Amino acid sequence: MMMLTAVFLLVAAVAAQENPVILASKDFLNDVIAQDKHLTMHYVIHNIGTETATNVVVDDSAGFPSTEFEVVSGSLSATFDQIAAGTNVSHAVVLKPLISGMHNFVPASVSYKNPAGEDMTTFSSFLDNNPILSTTEYNRKYSPHMADWLIFVGLCTPVLLIPFLMWHSSHSKYEALAAKAKKS
Repeated sequence: MMMLTAVFLLVAAVAAQENPVILASKDFLNDVIAQDKHLTMHYVIHNIGTETATNVVVDDSAGFPSTEFEVVSGSLSATFDQIAAGTNVSHAVVLKPLISGMHNFVPASVSYKNPAGEDMTTFSSFLDNNPILSTTEYNRKYSPHMADWLIFVGLCTPVLLIPFLMWHSSHSKYEALAAKAKKS
């Protein structure tokens, strides 16, 4: 009931305003974040207001210092001429973490102008601290471990093959004796 009331009040507050209202979400599309592996950041900017937002600039350069992340594709900032009321836009950037350990993914800054020309600023969602796995830890958890499997198969083969060959040899002898007994 409390949640329903909060949503109702939010919708009423937005409906009462004659301005653009920008909501921005920031999320990574990867299941696992690892050092030297691509990390895709996805930004979605919604205008839930009643007016068009202009000169919308999304900037996340503060969240990804060049000493810790390399930009592989895209840009950490994006500019949109306008976002009409009730619509959304998205932006993606591919990064490569250069370090491992905990990283605080701070919100991206979103600045825009309302129809009166006033500068407005908001922030994206907050992702909190997330671990960036080291290359060795990532490989230990997620690699196919082909060398391990080859060693396992190599060790299991004699254990299974020797008893089979012994059974096959004795089975062949008994089959030969049984066939000889039937002929006579």
